[in-house]
Amino acid sequence: MIIEKVAHMPLLQFLQQKVFTPLGMTSVMDTDQSKLGDTDPIGYLRYGLGPLRPAPKEGKGWLFAAGELAMPASDLAKWDISIIDQKLLKPASYRELGSDVGLKNGLATNYGLGVSINNQGGHRALSHGGEVSGFTAQNIIFPDDRAAIVVLTNQDASSAAGPSASGIAPLLFATSDSATPAKLDQAKRIFADLQQGKIDRSLFTDNANFYFSDQALKDFASTLGPLGEPQAFTQVSQGLRGGMTLRVYIVRFPQRVLRAWTYEMPDGKLEQYQVAPQN
Repeated sequence: MIIEKVAHMPLLQFLQQKVFTPLGMTSVMDTDQSKLGDTDPIGYLRYGLGPLRPAPKEGKGWLFAAGELAMPASDLAKWDISIIDQKLLKPASYRELGSDVGLKNGLATNYGLGVSINNQGGHRALSHGGEVSGFTAQNIIFPDDRAAIVVLTNQDASSAAGPSASGIAPLLFATSDSATPAKLDQAKRIFADLQQGKIDRSLFTDNANFYFSDQALKDFASTLGPLGEPQAFTQVSQGLRGGMTLRVYIVRFPQRVLRAWTYEMPDGKLEQYQVAPQN
């Protein structure tokens, strides 16, 4: 019955009747056949390092099924809520949507049915970016946490949408206790020391001090030192594991994002202080 109706009406009309209107998405339009309205944002591009200029509209038929639907962030957020609430499909379909499609050799692809699947600060995330002439977008859904992030920008070939969404995510899930401010300051000081190839060994257990050998400190200094002072250093999660307190931090630089984490013993000494790229 549904297939028959689709065959006799434009796809957007069908989606508006069966999907968008029931979800309260009232501003969705098809930009494959026409440009945005005069009161809508203007998309821009840049030639080389030149000034921003209005981006040309794609030709009719160019966007079909690859970015033809335009909507404000509020409507895309309603779509995200429908996924969180599982309003349109059966639960089994949503599980399939968010399941990693593995390769025959056993490797993961971090991709489900049309969405990327990853772990952001210990939170399962479904995401997808987009780009058309003059516009970019990033949409991230955290279904287990009932949260989502929508970022729309009006310049193509720009990476602003992705980092903006990633920067918002830690703020959604920041967890803390009375010791968090002091532990954050401590983590920053240790990181700064590692950039110089040194540590305050009184802060660490015997195991951790053994790990921080002369070679280890040299490697930390040679790789972290050139990055300079972090733009931001934020705790994004904490929890208990093996009788220790785990605290996870995101460390941002202009060209890199790192993840640092500590395992703290009940007596306050650190069993681990690790640094790795943020994937």
